[in-house]
Amino acid sequence: MPVFTVTLSERQLFSDRVTFQVEAETADAAGQLVLDATADEPNMSGLRPVRLPNGQNAVLEPENVDGNEVSVSVRPVDHLDAVATQIGACWHLDLSAPEARRLLPVLAGAVVDEDDPVTRALCARLARQVANLAQ
Repeated sequence: MPVFTVTLSERQLFSDRVTFQVEAETADAAGQLVLDATADEPNMSGLRPVRLPNGQNAVLEPENVDGNEVSVSVRPVDHLDAVATQIGACWHLDLSAPEARRLLPVLAGAVVDEDDPVTRALCARLARQVANLAQ
């Protein structure tokens, strides 16, 4: 059976993510296995446990994330630069370093509604994530 690298994340910015090696017949089956193994809500400690049938486990730390929006990005284990499928509630911002470097000046020049602290915080978070990807 093929092996896939499955990255599970909350929301679209990979702010909290864990990666598993999953053996499955298809990329969709590998992604669905990880989604099915993920708790729907955080536990009393604020952690969202993930327990795969093969014994792999991890936790997501949702912090300020609302709801249960999780998604997976599935890649063949021997071609990590090729996304086989994405499943879940969110689109992943998964830029290459050159793409992120091209996007940074656009973010720097973006007009942000200074009266809205939520918009300001989200734009700052997006800029930090893109800066990390640009390295």
